[in-house]
Amino acid sequence: MIVAPILYCTEITDMEKDPEIGRVSLSAKQNMIVAVLLVLFFVGIIIIYYVMLYSETRSNIINKGELDAVSSADRIDKYLSTGVNVITMTGYTLDSMMENESPQSDILDCLVNQTAGVAQILTGDSTGIYGFINGEYLDGSGWEPDADYVPTERPWYIEATAGGGNVVVVEPYLDAQTGNITITLAKTLRDGKSVVALDFSLVELQLLTEQLAADSASDMEIILDRDSRVIAHSDRNEINKHYMSEKGTLGHAIAEQLTMSHENFFEVSFSKERYFVYAQPVENDWMCLSVIDTTPIFSRMSLPLLLMILAAAFIIMILIALMVRSNSKSVLAEKMKEIADIQTHYAYYDEMTGLKNRRAYSEMLDRLEAEMPENCSVIMFDVNGLKTVNDTNGHEAGDELIIAAGECIRSAFDNAEDIFRLGGDEFCVILTNDSRDVVSCFRRLEKMAAGYKGKYINGLSISYGMGSAKGNSDIGSVLKEADRRMYEFKDRYYVASGKDRRHRSSDK
Repeated sequence: MIVAPILYCTEITDMEKDPEIGRVSLSAKQNMIVAVLLVLFFVGIIIIYYVMLYSETRSNIINKGELDAVSSADRIDKYLSTGVNVITMTGYTLDSMMENESPQSDILDCLVNQTAGVAQILTGDSTGIYGFINGEYLDGSGWEPDADYVPTERPWYIEATAGGGNVVVVEPYLDAQTGNITITLAKTLRDGKSVVALDFSLVELQLLTEQLAADSASDMEIILDRDSRVIAHSDRNEINKHYMSEKGTLGHAIAEQLTMSHENFFEVSFSKERYFVYAQPVENDWMCLSVIDTTPIFSRMSLPLLLMILAAAFIIMILIALMVRSNSKSVLAEKMKEIADIQTHYAYYDEMTGLKNRRAYSEMLDRLEAEMPENCSVIMFDVNGLKTVNDTNGHEAGDELIIAAGECIRSAFDNAEDIFRLGGDEFCVILTNDSRDVVSCFRRLEKMAAGYKGKYINGLSISYGMGSAKGNSDIGSVLKEADRRMYEFKDRYYVASGKDRRHRSSDK
């Protein structure tokens, strides 16, 4: 009963005599806390980086899909409008002949001549122009129907007479002899009973669809009619399928999502694969779909994520070793500052050009809105012809064009502190209390841009406009003035170059 109390008192006395024991225990706890915080910190960095990388990748895919779909829809619209224009002009000619009471022989000669012209325009995509005119079936290609052929009971006649004089598109059908998807364009003539029609093969449309898929970032190009029937597909095996009537196929998943989506862009998951789809309407209520298989793209993102985790684990081990060997807070503070500097750089600088990014630009505007300097100028820049370069030489050439524009602007303005890339081919320079000669900067910019020589491009053109603070002007007014003058410059450029001025959203 006496021994235990004596030992207990002895242990307490030893700790009181040696306070280093307590300090070591406290230091170990502090190191553990710091280590845990470091782990959480690096995990947070990895998560933030991955989210930013994912968001940027997703945004790039959407933008590419949109550009491909809009470009594809425009080319398809132009192709389809050829047949509509042919049948419309033929209708005008026949109306005039009927008004002048021309004989049937003259009307037949007109159809024969128009058929010959169509053969030149459509190069095999049509068998000719025919119709039921003044109570008689006439065919410009010389085809003679069987005795039981009743023109007024055919779909092309019925749908045309119900169309009220407009060009109607009869539901596509698969030609049994050629295996090609064919549509019929038809319209009524002035008497409301006569109809002229044109069979329009979609072979060229199929070839165009295959070419679009080969030339763009899309993995598939699809054209669906209003009933989700495949009119053309970059994979010929899909032609004439009714996607909505299928079950358990990618086509059905795309068509089903298309009917439910209220946006032009949507995502589809099928069989552990992930697809981004951008839809653009074309003639006759058809839809042009650009489909991108994003599975390999996002799968590749796992490798840099793994490398970052390994790198973070390695860094953590090094830092813990440093803390165990030394309690010097300066070493840790220095390391943390380096990491913070890296974070700041990636957060505020554009990776492609090395200029400040839109986030830095937004924060700069917030500061100017709170306190506007007396001498403040904003210069907006926009590269001319980016879309043409992308379409003609590819996106690598477009990237070179953007990088070259950034280099020219940075050099022309002597590495001014506040030069931003706002996104795409848009740049901005903000000068506050700066006495430099801006006119000379513009001259240097134009000279350097005109003389630029790269791998894909030689010479570039940049539109610009400047707004300046006057009196009590706010930053919003200055930005509007700069933007307006930049687009005035761009208008003058297109007039001087003889190019068409395109819509602002696609004028790149």
